[in-house]
Amino acid sequence: MASVLHKAGLGLLLAVSWYFIILASAAQAQTTAFQDAGKRAALVIGVSNYKNVPALPNPANDARGVAVALKRLGFEVQLHIDPQRSDFTRILGDFSVALEDSDIAMFFYAGHAVQIDGINYLAPADTRLESAKNVSEFLVRADGISQMMDSKAGVRITILDACRDNPFIEVAAGSGEFENRGLGRGLANISGPETIRENNNSSVYGSIIAYAAASGRTAADGEGDHSPYTGALLQHIEQPGLEIGQMFRNVAASVIKETRNEQQPEYLVRLTDEVYFRRPEPSQCDFLAAAPQNQVGVPGVEFDRIDFDKAIPACETALKAQPDHPRLLYNLGRAFDAAGRYEEAVVYYGKSAELGFVSAISSYGVMNMNGQGTAQNFAKGAELLKKARALGSRTARISMTSADFSVLFEPTEFKAVQRKLVETGYDPGPIDGDFDDRSKAALAAYQQENSLATNGITLETLDHMGLLGIIPPYELN
Repeated sequence: MASVLHKAGLGLLLAVSWYFIILASAAQAQTTAFQDAGKRAALVIGVSNYKNVPALPNPANDARGVAVALKRLGFEVQLHIDPQRSDFTRILGDFSVALEDSDIAMFFYAGHAVQIDGINYLAPADTRLESAKNVSEFLVRADGISQMMDSKAGVRITILDACRDNPFIEVAAGSGEFENRGLGRGLANISGPETIRENNNSSVYGSIIAYAAASGRTAADGEGDHSPYTGALLQHIEQPGLEIGQMFRNVAASVIKETRNEQQPEYLVRLTDEVYFRRPEPSQCDFLAAAPQNQVGVPGVEFDRIDFDKAIPACETALKAQPDHPRLLYNLGRAFDAAGRYEEAVVYYGKSAELGFVSAISSYGVMNMNGQGTAQNFAKGAELLKKARALGSRTARISMTSADFSVLFEPTEFKAVQRKLVETGYDPGPIDGDFDDRSKAALAAYQQENSLATNGITLETLDHMGLLGIIPPYELN
């Protein structure tokens, strides 16, 4: 950075560096409500005894089995068997109250469901579907329950074991009133707007949606006490140390194996960090190198207090047993980073980032921004930081919005910003490289119009303007 020290002033320049050092070394400051402690709420519904179509043998058993397991996992469970449509106002009202300040919320439903116009509806016990008006009279939108959880809970899990071959379809089709309504077998696409709202990039994160069978396909009710899907869920859900995303993968694999590939569960996991129903036993790697905010229940270690001589071999040993574990990879990257072994840190941050570990994505972005252990690459660094921010990373958001890169700029760079302001309809005054109050006011107006932080010429602003290329190379001392 020697080339810009005389222009920017050492104090301000170190302020820029400080933000990135904090991001590279500090833990991901996210919600840490994924431990054994914390409030957990669940709504479990099973509908077996339908009044207007043949009964299903297993949904009531499925719901009871899931409710028992969830209670053992510390959930406050509201269990309802064979509710009618008139019961749902009370059921959902009670669940809404239980959801307040919950860390993890789950909705499990077993029974019939109907897909109409790409929207998934649950079928209460008294459902009739003989005319179009019956949709509002009897059916319950599944996404309404998901949205209620979205507004109140940290982690939201929706499981629909409701893809059974559905007699309501034949009844509805025979009425002639659904010819243009997109009536379909199975459930609607898991990634569609009916299941996940895309109004905000980060609003869907912290959510899991799981279907017993792929979209548009039916699932077996099962010949035993439980459906194939719920049976597999009960097999895996209480396993200690099993991360929830991996649990759903294991459940799917078990169902596929049991049904000989006839039934293929579908799931969408959008989590910003590891989540456990029963957290794992921490390793020495965690005790020596985990960040203070972590999901394994250890105190964690501040970056500048990492004993890297002990942490590095401990994490290397842990990774021999679990070579693709994202948290352990991140911990080892953190230990190498603390030791100043940046090339090795980048490797492990990168591996962990590829596996979706949010803290690693953020740290990997910082290493690319700073050119630590890798060639300085502002475009790649910004992309990684944006991804981490979208996944809920507070520290990535801070680095995108708090460091003012103008401390690095000379007139050439200021001219580029002024030129962009003119191109986008703002008046910074003369394009002369003198970023005076008029230019700053134009920049602030641009930022406010585009919902950007007004903290100077931030990384977020430069990325939005398409001006990452004007950032001068710098080094951290």
